[in-house]
Amino acid sequence: MGKHSPGDVRNLALIGGPRTGKTTLAEAILVHCGAVARRGTVAEGNTVSDYEPEEREKKHSVQLGVLHAEWKNHVLNLLDAPGYPDFIGETAAALAACETAAMCVDVTKGLSFPGRKAWELAGRAGKARCIVATHVDAAAFDWDAWLGSLSQDLGCRCVAVMIPRGSGTGFSGCDLVPLAGDAGGALGAARDALIEAAVEIDEAALTRFLENDQRPTEAQAVQLVVRSTVAGALVPVLCVSALDGRGVDELLQYVTRCLPSPLDGPPIKDEQGAPVPATAPEFSALVFKTVIDPFVGRLAMLRVVSGRLELNMSPLNPRTQKTEKIHHLQLTQGKEHVPVTSAEAGDIVAVTKLETLETSDTLCDAAHPHLLARPALPRPMVARAIEPVNHADEVKLSVALKRAVSEDPTFTFERDEATGQLIAHGISTMHLETVLRRIKERGHVEVKVSVPRVPLRETITRSADGHYRHKKQTGGRGQFAEVFVKLSPAPRGAGLVFQDDTVGGSVPRQFIPAVEKGARAAMGKGVIAGYPVVDVTVSVVDGKFHDVDSDEASFKIAGTRAFRDAFLKCHPVMLEPLLDLEVAIPSRFMGAITSDLTGRRGHITGMDTLGDTQIIKARVPQREALTYPTVLRSLTSGEGSFSSTFHDYEVVPANVQQEIMSGFTLADED
Repeated sequence: MGKHSPGDVRNLALIGGPRTGKTTLAEAILVHCGAVARRGTVAEGNTVSDYEPEEREKKHSVQLGVLHAEWKNHVLNLLDAPGYPDFIGETAAALAACETAAMCVDVTKGLSFPGRKAWELAGRAGKARCIVATHVDAAAFDWDAWLGSLSQDLGCRCVAVMIPRGSGTGFSGCDLVPLAGDAGGALGAARDALIEAAVEIDEAALTRFLENDQRPTEAQAVQLVVRSTVAGALVPVLCVSALDGRGVDELLQYVTRCLPSPLDGPPIKDEQGAPVPATAPEFSALVFKTVIDPFVGRLAMLRVVSGRLELNMSPLNPRTQKTEKIHHLQLTQGKEHVPVTSAEAGDIVAVTKLETLETSDTLCDAAHPHLLARPALPRPMVARAIEPVNHADEVKLSVALKRAVSEDPTFTFERDEATGQLIAHGISTMHLETVLRRIKERGHVEVKVSVPRVPLRETITRSADGHYRHKKQTGGRGQFAEVFVKLSPAPRGAGLVFQDDTVGGSVPRQFIPAVEKGARAAMGKGVIAGYPVVDVTVSVVDGKFHDVDSDEASFKIAGTRAFRDAFLKCHPVMLEPLLDLEVAIPSRFMGAITSDLTGRRGHITGMDTLGDTQIIKARVPQREALTYPTVLRSLTSGEGSFSSTFHDYEVVPANVQQEIMSGFTLADED
């Protein structure tokens, strides 16, 4: 990589739905720039970007490909994101490192639902956006009509900056729309539409254009187009036949002239929301992705935000408050690594041998410490209980899980205190399966996967009295305690409210805490189905003791048994967690989805429409939602997505409660 300034850099995230040509386009650009000698194909499994065995086998990306090329004194960093929404976390990582998101759209199929989700994610991240029309040589189509429908579907001002010459078998190449000079026909009309859209970003330019019919010069037009693109006032639409490379040269001309560099693109901000300009002299960089490479170890992908990074520097990691020595600095080309000695603001490089660096970490000048804003990541929505097949592998599994989280922050795991299960969370079932497959292959740990237990609760609906007399005589000192209690419903969220209402010393004061311990023990183990009891007021109203045989253990046992005796008389019920679901689907699946939600004991609470996207809001028991990700994928052919949040606990219907209780036997541990 030769000497360059931030203004020479273009960072481009290739996003969009599956099979829209992102990886093929990246390959075509690398070949055109001379970065690789031979064009690979997805079908043959030999592209630079998709090098993992799983990617070659399945013929689609599962992780972010970070690629590099140079073209006419410009540095191009291409971030090839997977198309399937199961790996949307990789798209979020790409967006954290770029100025522009280029969404590939297959003109023969139109805008896909996963593509729309990636587009919206780029918009929320504040990135400049453009469209790349792919497969223009695959079938005949009407370019102008397609462009109009695209604007309508996205709700944006989509403006052609390239025009295909013909389509399908009649396709012969692409023309770049000129920003100045004479042009007639379709190119002239496109040029006029582009200038009209661009001048609206600048009041003075707009006035000159409208009142004096004064068009901007070519240099002025370039600046206006860049500003308009960054502001989202216009969305440039390019076209290409990536498989044979036609249109790639024109596309690169536009990218290097009219898409923003780190100097004029959307700024990366610190955690207080203040922009960190690329021109700032102090060094700062964001770790946007971490990769565990079997040969080089932990590989941290950095976007240099400001200043300059050089070998042997010791920047500060504000999270750990420790400096990190930079011994190795590399450019990545898929799985290949090219050593470099420095990186400028805007560059994307990798550092190795820094074991404490994590995704979203900041590296900065130790004399000017600050934190860059952490990229917004989608919340994992699918949960599965996991455990090693061989329990001797528990430590190995823990290490493998921590490595998986460092590579992919949208994968998380935790120990559920209510059920004791180890729960893994992912974006989708496919995402979880992919991560767990890597754990098996890299960590050499066989994992058993199951649907997690739902943290149900038991409680009461009315008051009742309970009693237990504990008496044991075994030849020596015996055991004796008698306890009378009253149970009443407590307010939601109160847990246990314990009261000593005895009079006259019927239960000595020193034994009252033992009765409470017994009640808590009974609540922890449950009474009717083995789930924790919540929101109960326990009053100790009477009891008896023996001067010799009574002790703390005896009163604890009596407290447990008296609690259970009263609990069964209080019309006990079970509580289940409810989730608020927000499901986004193409409108054609509306009937199937609402019917399925109703069948899951769900209640539709609202609906919204965004273009062809239907947003369904529903309240569904968590027990019924455990298998929902798989069913949603099946019902919508993978085009649906959902998010969920905890709402509250609600009483389980009697028939469902009976089903849960069947077969449960309370163990006598006393």
